[in-house]
Amino acid sequence: MRTTAACLLLTAIATFAQSATPPAFEVASIRAGQPGRESIETGPASLTMRYCRLNSVIRWAYGVQDAQVSGPDSLGNTWFEIFAKSANEAPVAQLREMLRTLLAERFKLTIHRDSKEMTALILTVSKGGHKLQPVDTEGSPSLESGKLSLTGRGATIVQMCDFIAKELHDPVIDQTGLTGRYNYFLDIQPYFTEESQKAAAGVNGPPPDAHAIIAAAMQKELGIKVESKKVPVEVIVVEHVEKTPIEN
Repeated sequence: MRTTAACLLLTAIATFAQSATPPAFEVASIRAGQPGRESIETGPASLTMRYCRLNSVIRWAYGVQDAQVSGPDSLGNTWFEIFAKSANEAPVAQLREMLRTLLAERFKLTIHRDSKEMTALILTVSKGGHKLQPVDTEGSPSLESGKLSLTGRGATIVQMCDFIAKELHDPVIDQTGLTGRYNYFLDIQPYFTEESQKAAAGVNGPPPDAHAIIAAAMQKELGIKVESKKVPVEVIVVEHVEKTPIEN
């Protein structure tokens, strides 16, 4: 009886130890990168990141937007190429967990979560309903940006929010309740007035009235209402990170 109880205890301890071990990639390569068009691709058991700043890598690992990562300036001026594979197929959520493990092991990344009040764009569906085209077919969702346009093919609202947040350097919060995938085309050219162009001249970043431009375009073309508000936003605060990762 004592032997059986001891075996059960050892089994429970072993099971707990396995579940407590954070998921990790089977193999991973990290190389110094350079500025370019950021690319993050996931496969059934792989993650490929090209032309990614370190803050973008952290952002993707924790599933937040650019404005939600706070840390040293080096996060925004160092680039990396990351190629990683898991032993088995894994959903995106698990690939994010594996990337967090990789950052902790190779960059010695430590963080804590906090809340900060900041200006954010809040997305809701307009009273007249949205104008997005639902998509039921399988396949990889994609976003394609033009000079002043955005085309979604089988894309989610979360992907749209992340793209806009990256362009505006402000959080974009989805409160539409739309959980499907959609096709759409957003063209802000007609809303980018001569006054806006003059105000944007010499500005490093989005024009001063970028929020109003996006709000007008999305309301008219997509049936999505956009409001600018100050709200508490979760922030990932980087306490420590090495500029150079441990060698492959």
